[in-house]
Amino acid sequence: MLKKFRIFLLFLSIFSLIRAEIPEGYYPATLNGKKERELKTAFHLLLKDHTRIGYGASGTWKVFRYSDAKPGGIVWDMYSNTVRYFTSGSTGATKNMNIEHSVPKSWWGDAADYNGTTPFTRFKYEASYDLHHLTPADAGANEQKSNYPLGVVYTESWSNGVTKVGTGYIGGKAVSVFEPADEYKGDFARMYFYFVTCYQDYTWVSLGTKMFQRNDYPTLTDYARNLLLEWSRQDPVSQKEIDRNDGVYKFQHNRNPFIDFPDLAEYIWGTKTDEAFYLGAGITNWQTGDYFIFPNSTIGESVEKSFRIEGIQIASAVSLILDGDDKNMFSFAVSSLSADEVNAGTDVGATYMPSSAGLHKATLTLAADNIASVAVELRGVSVPQTIRRIVPVGLKKEYSLNDSGVALKLSETLPGCTWEGDGVSANVFTPGKAGKGTHTLKWKSSSGCGSVQVVVK
Repeated sequence: MLKKFRIFLLFLSIFSLIRAEIPEGYYPATLNGKKERELKTAFHLLLKDHTRIGYGASGTWKVFRYSDAKPGGIVWDMYSNTVRYFTSGSTGATKNMNIEHSVPKSWWGDAADYNGTTPFTRFKYEASYDLHHLTPADAGANEQKSNYPLGVVYTESWSNGVTKVGTGYIGGKAVSVFEPADEYKGDFARMYFYFVTCYQDYTWVSLGTKMFQRNDYPTLTDYARNLLLEWSRQDPVSQKEIDRNDGVYKFQHNRNPFIDFPDLAEYIWGTKTDEAFYLGAGITNWQTGDYFIFPNSTIGESVEKSFRIEGIQIASAVSLILDGDDKNMFSFAVSSLSADEVNAGTDVGATYMPSSAGLHKATLTLAADNIASVAVELRGVSVPQTIRRIVPVGLKKEYSLNDSGVALKLSETLPGCTWEGDGVSANVFTPGKAGKGTHTLKWKSSSGCGSVQVVVK
């Protein structure tokens, strides 16, 4: 046990060296920041829609040649040490071997030949075709393990040196269980993690209720959760599983994320359920396509807004790079942040100062050595300055010849403002001097000019 644990710790430190290349963009950034139930459901939505592979010699066994093959055309059998070979050609089943449902199909009520023997309609449920838990198996071992739940065998009734069947205990009660070899216990655990995530909406029957429960979370019973987490920790992801994951993905077009992210199960059921999950090193609060909007401004007026940058597992300085036709209208208080500043989360002052009216855009790229760059669109709008309406005050539209003179004033006091027109003297309008008729009174100052009409009767 201690040796296994040491190997596990070493594996965690070097996993990135043997990890297969995950197809770019397969796992969306929307998975970031989620925890336990929400995280599991997010993966469920990603995994559930995939390509059905026809069950049998021309479909399933074709995929096995990519997912479960040892060098030299040997079938990789996790149920026995018997050496068997794939048949010649790209299809065809191997004699004395079965297509084994690692999670028994009776657990969700499916049966053989539900709708005839046609490869694509033979079973009722999608799970019965899913290659992420279908494996080639020695027929004799498959028969012996039956549809028993996984478990630790205390009293052995049958074994071939790889597969062990006998009495185990679930909830304190003796039950028949199937125990795989130590080297494959993690493989089975991660198959089951995948299964209860992809098919969390199924109803479980028969012996399936020993390990699964009808809900979207946790779906695993306490017994299954504890057993599978223990096995997954003791037997870390191997190159065999990585190759198998890639082989199935080639045809089925979905992946087992518990192989791609070996500690994912800990975030959903284990020791990290209080922590948010992230796909890897990167900026966590922004993703490419997001936009950051500044308050409206006017030409030549600057407005400021705080721009927060958060990351995880950042190992180098993060550069803030501006680009775009309007980039000169935007600025940031710093051009880079240290890895520690980003991992801790830092607010950066951002400024928008337009030099013309209208909508302005620029792109801020956050880049570092060990992360995928994130491009955020900056937006700002320059609105026209408020138009001041200056009007005469205290001046009527109509006057009589006998009315007294009226001081000419505006709604704002303008320096050096003077008036001119009929009957105007020293900025006073006298109706009797203007005479009958319509008169235009004009004003002007260094700030502007205007006019108004009055009638004398």
